[in-house]
Amino acid sequence: MNSAEQDVWYRSISDRGSKKNFRQGEIISLQGEAPDFVGFILSGRAKAVSFSEYGHATWIGYFKPNEFFGHMSLISQNHSQFEISADNEVEAIIVSIDVMKQLLAKEDGLSLTLCNDLAIKLDHMTSRLIEAFSLSAKGRVCAELSRLSRVIGILPENLIIRPSPVFVELAERVNSTRETVSRTVSELQKKGILRRESGALIIEKPEALKAAIQ
Repeated sequence: MNSAEQDVWYRSISDRGSKKNFRQGEIISLQGEAPDFVGFILSGRAKAVSFSEYGHATWIGYFKPNEFFGHMSLISQNHSQFEISADNEVEAIIVSIDVMKQLLAKEDGLSLTLCNDLAIKLDHMTSRLIEAFSLSAKGRVCAELSRLSRVIGILPENLIIRPSPVFVELAERVNSTRETVSRTVSELQKKGILRRESGALIIEKPEALKAAIQ
C-alpha cells in the first residue's frame, strides 16, 4: 500500500474517531467486557494481559505505534479474554464499532491494513501458544531472545538485542520466572552464545541459540 492510500484511511479514522491519551498503567480495555471500539496506536505501547480466576497473569502481547487493537469487536460481541493497559504514555485514535464498520465498507485500504494487522497478531499468538505447550521454560526464553534479535550492520554474522531486555518483563512474556531467565542467559554466556554489552545483548552464535530452542 502506498502512502497516498494510507493517508486516505488515516484521515478517515482521524475525522470519525477521537484522539485519546492514556497514562502509564491506565486500563484501556477491560477483560470480561464486550469492547465497543477499535483503537489505533499513534505513540507509546499498550500491553495485553489475561488474568485467571485466581489472579495469575499471562502476557499476551504488545500493541505498538501504527497497530490496531480491538479487532475482534468487529466480528464478535463476546467478552474480551484479556485486559489492555498503557505500558507507558499512549496516544491512540478510538473509533466506535459502528463507525469503523462504515469506514471498512468503503475504504479498501483500511480493510486490507486491518486484516493484515489481525493476521499478524493471530500468527504471533498462535506461535506463542504452540511454544507454551511444546517448549521448556528455557526453550521459551531462547525463542524470545531469538525473536527480539536484529542483524548488526557492521557484524552481519552476529545479532543484537537493544535495549537489553529487562529480565522481569522477559519472564512475563514467556510465562516463566525472573530466575529462569537469569539462569538461561548466564548459561548462554558461559557457552559463548551471547555476551552482554552496555545496554545490549550480542548474539554471537545465532544458530546455537536457535538450537537451544527446545
